[in-house]
Amino acid sequence: MKEEKTPKNYIHWVFTDHYFNNGKGIGKFIGMLYGIFQVIYIPPIVLEEYYGGWIPLFTVILMYITIWGFLVGITLQPYNIYRKLKRMDWWNKKKNNLK
Repeated sequence: MKEEKTPKNYIHWVFTDHYFNNGKGIGKFIGMLYGIFQVIYIPPIVLEEYYGGWIPLFTVILMYITIWGFLVGITLQPYNIYRKLKRMDWWNKKKNNLK
């Protein structure tokens, strides 16, 4: 019987193959942690400036769009890669140089 090389699920793939197998993956993981930090740390500072009357509402709205857009984008990017690899049956092809 043919051995299945497909990872068990997305979480298994993202933490073994994608994040910690090469330098780019580690950078994405650190970027995701940085995005989580920004979502927690930055809004109170910006809102304090807004409540003090120093910046307009438009700036606060752009801050939320930017911070959440970065976090959602860097978090969902590996999922889109996994979906495409799974659809083309990447792990079970003969010509792949998998270790």
